[in-house]
Amino acid sequence: MDIQTFDTQLLLLINRGAVNGPFDVLMPALSARGYLLIIPFILAMLFRGAIQKNKQGKTYFPTALWTIAIAVCALYFSQWVVDTIKITVARERPCRAIEGIRLIVACPKSFSMPSSHTIMSFAAAIPFFYLTKKIITLSWRLYPLLLASFIAFSRLYLGVHYPTDVVAGILLGAVIGMGLSLLYQVMNSNGE
Repeated sequence: MDIQTFDTQLLLLINRGAVNGPFDVLMPALSARGYLLIIPFILAMLFRGAIQKNKQGKTYFPTALWTIAIAVCALYFSQWVVDTIKITVARERPCRAIEGIRLIVACPKSFSMPSSHTIMSFAAAIPFFYLTKKIITLSWRLYPLLLASFIAFSRLYLGVHYPTDVVAGILLGAVIGMGLSLLYQVMNSNGE
C-alpha cells in the first residue's frame, strides 16, 4: 500500500468513522475560532507570572510577556513557512480530490500540504508549554498542546486535510515554536 492510499484510507476512517452530532458542532467551531480558547491560559499565565517570584525576588511577569511575544512571532513565521510550502508542493485538498468525502464546511481554495491551522497551533503552543515551566504546573502547561491537537484533528474530521498534512504541520510547528523558544533562552541566559 502506498502512502497516498494509506493517507486517504486513514482520512476516510476519521472523516466518516468518527461522525457524531457533538463533533459536527465542535469541529467546525475549533477550526474557525479554536484559537480563542488559549485566552484563559494566557490570562492565568500573566496572573501567575505577576505574583510568583524567582530566587532574586523578581516576578516572572517579563517571562510571561516574552512568551506571548514569541508565540506571536512563531505564528507569523509559521504562516510564511506554510505559504511557501503550499505553493511549492501544490497538493490538492482531499475535499477536492476524494469523491464522497463527508464535508460539513466549505472546502478551502488553497492547497493542502501542510495544514496551516496545525502548524500555527503548534508553533504557538510550544512556547506556551516550554517557556512557562516556572510559572504554570505541568498539567496546565499541557493545555495549549491539547488545544493544538484538537484543532489538528478537526481538520481531518472536516475532510479538508490529509493525515500527512497534519503530521507535517505538527512537526514544522513544533520546530518553529521550539526553535524560537530556545533562541529566547539563549538570548536571555542571564535571566531566570
